[in-house]
Amino acid sequence: MRLLIVSAMFPPIRTGTSYYTANLAAALVASGCSVTVVTLRNEEAVDERLPYNVVRLPALHLPLKNYFKHLRVSACFPRNFAALDRIAKDSRAEAVLLINHYLDIAFPAIFAARRSNIPLVCSVGTQLQSPHRIRNSILRSLDRLICGRMIFPFCRCIVSWDREILRYLHDVHGSEVTGKSVIINYGVNGDPASFLGHDHDYRPHDQILGVGAVIEQRDYLPLVRAFGLLAGEFPRLRLKIVGHVYHDAARRYAKTLGLDARVEFAGERPHAQVLEELKRSDLFFASLTGRYIGLGTATIESMLMGVPTVANAYADLLGKAWLADMEHIVLLKDLTPAHIADRMRALLGSQTLRARIGQGGRAFVSEHMNWDRVAGDYLDMLRALSADK
Repeated sequence: MRLLIVSAMFPPIRTGTSYYTANLAAALVASGCSVTVVTLRNEEAVDERLPYNVVRLPALHLPLKNYFKHLRVSACFPRNFAALDRIAKDSRAEAVLLINHYLDIAFPAIFAARRSNIPLVCSVGTQLQSPHRIRNSILRSLDRLICGRMIFPFCRCIVSWDREILRYLHDVHGSEVTGKSVIINYGVNGDPASFLGHDHDYRPHDQILGVGAVIEQRDYLPLVRAFGLLAGEFPRLRLKIVGHVYHDAARRYAKTLGLDARVEFAGERPHAQVLEELKRSDLFFASLTGRYIGLGTATIESMLMGVPTVANAYADLLGKAWLADMEHIVLLKDLTPAHIADRMRALLGSQTLRARIGQGGRAFVSEHMNWDRVAGDYLDMLRALSADK
């Protein structure tokens, strides 16, 4: 098939959506598709040899301090609509895949799909939520107004990355949206062979690792509090968090505990450095504190590396593939510091347990969350749309 993938975020931007776009494009090309990626200009971008064509459209970079430093606005340029329409026609695209739903590049994508009379498929990997009641209400209202009325009605199919995203779509937009939704999971960033080539050493490394932007929904405060309970028992243990710090509560709390020398907020780092930190870690921690949770790409990278992973997820989060507690992953029932510390204490105290869960997680991701499978699921969905048309 000939496919046009549209995403506001693409490398060198370091986000799950950015990596998802690049990896999905590569997997679809490997499956025999002809792919063109349309994204937005980035002052840090360099020419790369990719197996697909990448076109960068003009955009205004409007970073929102403490919220979203990668925000780029593109629909304000009328020529972007014409450019995307021309790219769709020149590439003879049979479908447009819009990656994520809440940025304004959606509108040129809709225009191009309608002009070429081809299906528009929207892939949703993010819930718009906030722990603050008023802010959360505003986000929901904006989502219903913009996405519910101006984006989703033009989509032939909506792809949810997991059950929590599907639940979010149902709660905010109702059965009209979820009725044309499917769950397609995601894979790791990069060549899985490079992950599987790492033979994790389960001897003590004295490091707990968290990866992801420090935001209100992922503020790492429960983790820092749990670390405070573990610090006396494991005097050499360190906590490192890699990701841009938007929300400073956890870092300030570590200082109040007198643990700032053992708790490091390393900021955003290149992907290769993140993988090196995983190799030096005893366990990986992931959590979201909003109403809707999820695993995230860094979590499944950790699992594929064979690193024991602790997360506030549940068994059937991913749909058909079930996560087994204490076999593939350590599942948290809640984010109370005592509960987190208890579950981590068991891992930190047993090399055998770390090896069993680490290898179980690797086997799970290898089987259920690889890009060949993701690309195959996309192609099955697109062929079904073509047949329905």
